[in-house]
Amino acid sequence: MLVLHLTVVLMGATGIFARVIDLPAWEITGYRTAIAAAVLFAWVQWREGAVGLDSARDYARMLLLGVLLGLHWVTYFHAMQLSSVAIGMIALFAYPVMTVFLEPFFTRIRLNWRDLISGVLVLLGVYLLVPEFDLANNTTQGVLWGLFSALLFALRNILLGHWFSEVSAARSLAYQTAVTALMIAPALLWVGELPQVGDVGLVLLLGVLFTAVAHALLGYSLRFLRPKTVGLVSCMQPVYGVLYALLLLGSVPTLATIVGGLLVSLAAFYETLQVRR
Repeated sequence: MLVLHLTVVLMGATGIFARVIDLPAWEITGYRTAIAAAVLFAWVQWREGAVGLDSARDYARMLLLGVLLGLHWVTYFHAMQLSSVAIGMIALFAYPVMTVFLEPFFTRIRLNWRDLISGVLVLLGVYLLVPEFDLANNTTQGVLWGLFSALLFALRNILLGHWFSEVSAARSLAYQTAVTALMIAPALLWVGELPQVGDVGLVLLLGVLFTAVAHALLGYSLRFLRPKTVGLVSCMQPVYGVLYALLLLGSVPTLATIVGGLLVSLAAFYETLQVRR
């Protein structure tokens, strides 16, 4: 649990990079995953002496997880670039409740009425983030992309915990980030831009500390905790994200964003109490 809370503090800062790095979301994702994969494979080789998986089925599963993770990152950064850090992050954090609804399809855990209450609160909170449902509105688009990103992240976390609970977090994430980097590499080589000199340090920081380290810690947590528990604790991430944006970017959230965020957080805290009991 301590590792998970440290992870949430680190991951809360990732939204800042979507606003300060002068590159499209998919290019940022390509660079960060290539850097993270190189760091993680080097770490696994040094610590474990080998980087291979046990079977062809494991490689196929890692391929799927890498695609889900890559699409999640691209859509997440795109959501924040369309709207704001606060709105993109809060929309993404509908994923713990999505996890609650999806988990019964992969485990024997049954859905109960408390989960339905949480789902209604999250939907209401997300509704308050949208000023008017108009697809031409950047905020609406940002919320929709954030929700799609949340669905991808929920699926990836459930499958990761279900398939690879015995594989080290660093090894698992090394393959996932490598798949994402390879997925984006052709477009990056064909039309991508190199980061500006001032952005190189930010891209390296994002790739090493806020991707390789943070997501390896998240994977470590998923080896010992249910995806639902990890998701609910992670709902503190938008709180940190809004604070980072306020302190570093001077981005003040609107009243509707604050109320919507509080409802999403309320659902998360309510579910957390149920998990603890």
